[in-house]
Amino acid sequence: MNAPFDNRRLKSGFPGAELIERNFSQAGQDLFVLSLLNGKRDGVFLDLGCNHPIVINNTFLLESGFGWKGLSVDIEKDLLELFVFRKSKTLAADCTKLDWDSVLERLGTSPIDYLSLDLEPPDITLECLKTIPFEKVEFSVITFEHDAYRSGDAVRETSRRLLEDHGYTRVCSNVRLEGLQFEDWYCNPKFVGADRVAALMADDQEWQDIVFGRE
Repeated sequence: MNAPFDNRRLKSGFPGAELIERNFSQAGQDLFVLSLLNGKRDGVFLDLGCNHPIVINNTFLLESGFGWKGLSVDIEKDLLELFVFRKSKTLAADCTKLDWDSVLERLGTSPIDYLSLDLEPPDITLECLKTIPFEKVEFSVITFEHDAYRSGDAVRETSRRLLEDHGYTRVCSNVRLEGLQFEDWYCNPKFVGADRVAALMADDQEWQDIVFGRE
């Protein structure tokens, strides 16, 4: 878990921020989503490669603090057994071989407000991305872990072309954690206000600088 939350430092505030005591994602992905979507309540997420239900989890704050629901998917069944206290649905599956018609039926909506893509290793995350039927489903916000610091340029550049070809705007490029470039963060301009995008637009910065700005 991250340190106690100080909403006064947010670059782009949102309703409900004052009630957050702490965030749970590894690099502020949950705060980025809420910042872009202006503290949206009762949203819908799809978490591919969800891992632990709380620790370094991108959707726990959305669900527990803002009433979101969604689907958490991981190949490790033992991890999903830990989700017993979560309200979101779970699916034990290889994310590169999902039955997308079934997934979308379970979520019951489009656009889906947040897609988190974080599999291991990064080339598997890219393989999963390539299977998504973008002609059937849209997302408001996407975070994609490319781990360029250890995987090189190929996954990062291919994922960028694919997502941008489908109309997604790269809001934050090469988000860094402890100095290591590991993710890109996107939005769909159809569903996110330009003012909120502009407030968070950044390149090659530590996630704290993106979400909170420098003190």
